[in-house]
Amino acid sequence: MTQRIRVVVSIVISAVLLGLVVVYCIKWWMPVGAIGWIIWGAMAIIGISAIYRISNLAKILGDIDKE
Repeated sequence: MTQRIRVVVSIVISAVLLGLVVVYCIKWWMPVGAIGWIIWGAMAIIGISAIYRISNLAKILGDIDKE
């Protein structure tokens, strides 16, 4: 039961991180300088990794529910 709660909390944290990244990328679309583009690209990569993490955690949660 505690492992299931831990996975659900991790999914929620990753979803919040993904939401923050999406808001940042939309708010600062088309940055002017090179540093702005680097930060924007890094945030996009963080968003993609959050999506990947959510999918893996959902898979783990499904395996826990099967047991």
